[in-house]
Amino acid sequence: MEPPQELPEHAPEPQQIEPRPAEHDFSLRRDQVTLTEVLSRASEAWSKDLGTWVLAMLLYWLIGMGIPFGLNLVWGFISAFQDSGADAGLTVKVVNIVVQTVLYLVQLVLSAVFVLGLWAMALRGLHRQPMSVAVLFSQLSKIWKYIVQSLAFLLGITLVILPILVVVFLVFVGPVDLNTPMSEIMDDAGMPLLVAVLLLVPVYAYVVSGLAFMQTELAFDDDAGPIEAITRSWRIAAGKRWKIIGIGLIAGFIAAGSAMMCGIGLLFGAPFATLLMGALYLGLRNGADVPAANTATTLGRKY
Repeated sequence: MEPPQELPEHAPEPQQIEPRPAEHDFSLRRDQVTLTEVLSRASEAWSKDLGTWVLAMLLYWLIGMGIPFGLNLVWGFISAFQDSGADAGLTVKVVNIVVQTVLYLVQLVLSAVFVLGLWAMALRGLHRQPMSVAVLFSQLSKIWKYIVQSLAFLLGITLVILPILVVVFLVFVGPVDLNTPMSEIMDDAGMPLLVAVLLLVPVYAYVVSGLAFMQTELAFDDDAGPIEAITRSWRIAAGKRWKIIGIGLIAGFIAAGSAMMCGIGLLFGAPFATLLMGALYLGLRNGADVPAANTATTLGRKY
């Protein structure tokens, strides 16, 4: 009978295969951005979290759009019963201006919450991070940035468009009396103004494509200021404006086509359009002349 074979003192343990961690990095870079790649990334994120997106859109409609609509409806009803006599005229106008200003600020705050929140959802989904409706309310600390940025953008647009309107008005209409009917003014200035607008379409497209990512940058980088996000958007768009215009038009057609389906289609089309532009933004940002992003509120939180 043979003696039993002795086992080695240090028998090698079986190797354990570690599971591959989920990919959290968005690997697409500026020189790799194509319509096919962007559509693929957006489709993957859209199909994975579609239920969460639909719920987020419903909340946006009910809160972000429903509250301003309801407040304006109530104020319109109250205004219909206000005294419009000569003595109360000035008081009514002052109250109306104050109320309209407050309503605009409420609408701006709600817009900040949901616009930045939807961008945060898109950027998180494109990085394959766990999703939750709570992401929609992850950008509350940036409300003031959104408001400052929106007011700065509105001021800039006014400073650009107002001189054009004044020049067209003075050349084709000239000085007018306050009692001149608006129809008469439009007869003289309407066509020249339309021609001026059409001739400046390339300028508008150039500017708009350069500012396409100013809100997205606010949502993605916690360190970006409201004006700094505008300048970064301009850098990200440098040399890539045709891609931004082309993919932006596709995203717009998707959203518009969804809206034609009794509005219900927006529950599905609007998220896809947002993800499409989000994928374009992330791809163009990788390799752009902008600093690395601090993504604590978008990618750093656990849900």
